[in-house]
Amino acid sequence: MTRLSVEDLTERIHTLTPGDRTVRIMNVCGSHEHTIAFSGMRSLLPRNLELIPGPGCPVCVCPESDIINAIRLSKRQDVILVTYGDMLRVPSREGSIRAGGGNYRIITSPFEAVRIARANPRRKIVFFSIGFETTTAPAAAVLESGVPGNLYMLCSHRLTPAIMETLVRDAETGIDGFIAPGHVSAIVGSDAWNVFPAKYGIPAVVAGFEAENLLLGISDILARLGRREVRAGNVYGRVVRPGGNVRAQELMNKYFEVADVNWRGIGSVPSSGLELREEYGGRDARKVFGLGEVKEEKIPGCICGDIILGRAYPSACGLFGMACNPQSPAGPCMVSVEGACNIWYRTKKDRGNLPAKRDFKTEGRFIT
Repeated sequence: MTRLSVEDLTERIHTLTPGDRTVRIMNVCGSHEHTIAFSGMRSLLPRNLELIPGPGCPVCVCPESDIINAIRLSKRQDVILVTYGDMLRVPSREGSIRAGGGNYRIITSPFEAVRIARANPRRKIVFFSIGFETTTAPAAAVLESGVPGNLYMLCSHRLTPAIMETLVRDAETGIDGFIAPGHVSAIVGSDAWNVFPAKYGIPAVVAGFEAENLLLGISDILARLGRREVRAGNVYGRVVRPGGNVRAQELMNKYFEVADVNWRGIGSVPSSGLELREEYGGRDARKVFGLGEVKEEKIPGCICGDIILGRAYPSACGLFGMACNPQSPAGPCMVSVEGACNIWYRTKKDRGNLPAKRDFKTEGRFIT
């Protein structure tokens, strides 16, 4: 198969985009938004084709309650909290883990938590484990490999297909198609997205993270819009298979069970998260330390919830770029390099083909 150039793909997208209406495609993953923004892709596309950043940033959707519980755990003299670097800066009303916490260590792999636990046998090591399927699978693999008795998990894992279904049912978002994340799809398989064309009539195509592959995915979505298909597409076939990584799925199902969980800025979403199964409750930091839910409080002026849901662009926020910036984030979407606000701040000179200002609360569309 001949590899198409960026010019060829861009021309195809212009040809396939309907001229009589706006087409809205959500790129669910923060890594996709990173590629789109830094490549200037929006400036190449038709003005009536919107690429909307979605909720695919695990740091952005981790509930404030989990952040506060992590801070409180780190203040215990008998605990060392270990987690990924971005989680240290996520704001809460009790500060961040870095600013308000006590004993914590940064890790880049769940297996580092095991090493720290073995090196500190007299301390309780709490692994604050967050993320979507791509980080849940390694967490399950750690448990399968055998862990020290002093290692516990504070889990904040989320399921990508579940939140995408929530977005489809949100009338204010108005999604015409999904670019499904390539790394998540490597775990769950491209067949996991079949529900969207089959049940909702919305095309979903798995794409990788190179600009050319994303453009190929966009053109595939546009081609599918005019056809009634019941299967999702996959332009990332060199990595993603229809059934995904079966072994990873087995381990996730062994140690975790589906649960109703909170998403920051969104609220409770049924069957959208994973918690440790009852038989592994001895590893569950919530049970071991008696942690409870802490009611989330909205950050004054912050619209991260609307940005996560795809109802508004980051530039619609009154805090964006002023009271909220990567050096001093007021909201969670500004913390991580995969957060939409962080990405837009660092690419603020290129807004591409953004639509005119609209009131999304009354029109069900986007504001810029």
